[in-house]
Amino acid sequence: MAELLIIGAGLAGLSAGYHAEQRGIDYEILEAGSTVGGLCRTVERNGFLFDFSGHLLHLKDPYFKDLVGDLLSDNLDTICRNAVIFSHGVYTRYPFQANLFGLPPPVIKECLQEFVKAYYANDDLPTGAYGTFREWIEAKLGAGIGRHFMFPYNEKLWTVPTDKMTCDWLSEYVPKPNLEDVFTGAFEDQTKGYGYNAAFRYPRRGGIQALCDALSARTPRIRLGERIVSVDPSGYKVRCASGREERYEKLISTIPLKALFGLLEGDIPTEVHEAAGALRNNSIIIVNVGIRGDRITDKHWIYLPERGFAPYRAGCYSNFSGEMAPPGTSSFYLEIAYQQEWNVDKEALVSCAIDQMSDLGLLGSRDDLLVTDVRNVEFAYVIYDHKRSRARNTLMEYLNRFSIHSIGRYGNWEYSGMEEALMQGRDAAC
Repeated sequence: MAELLIIGAGLAGLSAGYHAEQRGIDYEILEAGSTVGGLCRTVERNGFLFDFSGHLLHLKDPYFKDLVGDLLSDNLDTICRNAVIFSHGVYTRYPFQANLFGLPPPVIKECLQEFVKAYYANDDLPTGAYGTFREWIEAKLGAGIGRHFMFPYNEKLWTVPTDKMTCDWLSEYVPKPNLEDVFTGAFEDQTKGYGYNAAFRYPRRGGIQALCDALSARTPRIRLGERIVSVDPSGYKVRCASGREERYEKLISTIPLKALFGLLEGDIPTEVHEAAGALRNNSIIIVNVGIRGDRITDKHWIYLPERGFAPYRAGCYSNFSGEMAPPGTSSFYLEIAYQQEWNVDKEALVSCAIDQMSDLGLLGSRDDLLVTDVRNVEFAYVIYDHKRSRARNTLMEYLNRFSIHSIGRYGNWEYSGMEEALMQGRDAAC
């Protein structure tokens, strides 16, 4: 029986195992897949390396800066972001609200007028004072910026209207420029960096898998190919598809919170069942492509708010690291969000997204397409609707009764990044 049993060898699970190893805690990690990393993983296709879309390190905590630096050593670059938006037929800098320069004059005028109106008509209230994300956008940025970017982009990304979302997830993820910055960015091409991702870190070699491999090299007690089929909370044990049964004193789960409750045995209270059913998320199709041609663009990623484009975002792996694509080629990812109940034609969406790369100047013809790798991520973005917080708290309280800790982006049912996954793994292993 392990003192600490960890389900999943993604970033949060690996961090939990690593920190347990460092503290001399008896632990074991069970991973369903044949390799570590979870969605923080890299695959190779005909010489191209593809992540599961953009996985970029935004590190703020000194401890994790040092840890990642130690893990990757000389295999780590710091890169200044070059992100843009494509709308109204032109490219403009990200974030939209601080970089209106280059848009059609009527659009700039409308965005400035509505921003000024919102700036002087509304008190600068804390984020929690707003009932919906849409209310926050209108009060902080104005309806013009809302109409031309914030509403359509976020509805493509989250797959729900902004007036159906709370502001619980916002934090640092949506930059709010001041009056001077908005006007400066409307009349000149300013290069000032905004937001938490103005710079990022990324491995020079091996894609984001390099980080997970470095962690696993220091976390020896990992068993691959062990898929959990049931969890007995009161018996403090799990069962695997292989027939193996494992007991534990404390369980850390990194699988999606909603999926975890589908594995629990025993009599679960009705309100807990209902809470699990109230959790919502979207899914994404990741279209990874390798293209003939070097340095097709200097952009790291491109936001696509307009509904005419199937993806909500496109990114360029080979601009994160030249090692992600063979010489004379480039590699990209396209992200398409949907909900499972929509019954979308995935093949048609993938084909459409690839064709639309030509509209972005990224693909000359289909003859230049060398590799396509399509990934479907069922649990992608947690939807912050008005039921999420209460439902999540109900589920976490139930799990805590049985020494089960659910962590990570999906285990904690939240919108968060890689540093948060590392942090939660460390804290849960205590």
